[in-house]
Amino acid sequence: MKKKLVLMTSMLIWLGMFSACSSDDDTDNPIVGTWELKILHFPGLDSEIPSDQRDLYMFNPNGKVKVIKKLRIGFDDFPDKDGEYDYSYDKKKQLIQLCGVERECVILDGEMRIEGYHDASGEPVQMFIFIKK
Repeated sequence: MKKKLVLMTSMLIWLGMFSACSSDDDTDNPIVGTWELKILHFPGLDSEIPSDQRDLYMFNPNGKVKVIKKLRIGFDDFPDKDGEYDYSYDKKKQLIQLCGVERECVILDGEMRIEGYHDASGEPVQMFIFIKK
């Protein structure tokens, strides 16, 4: 009986340690999943994209994002065609590196805002606004 108790206790400890290790950033990473580009924001203008023309971005936990372009509009230093791209996301700093450019990336309540172009003074003049599917 004592052996069974020791065995069960050690199994519970092992399972607890395993679940603590597996609750990596993947399960806590809000960027993982499918997002669609809903709005292009410019100062004084929000341009909502019709639902049948929205680009899809499928972020996986391994640092790859698959992009399906429907809008067919290209943007500098942003995915401009169908394909798979590397990305990294820092949840604490709210930064994403995509197409070799680091940008502010705020995710809140099923909405993701990624900075776009900047003016000469460094102020963002465009924002990509996504919704989670």
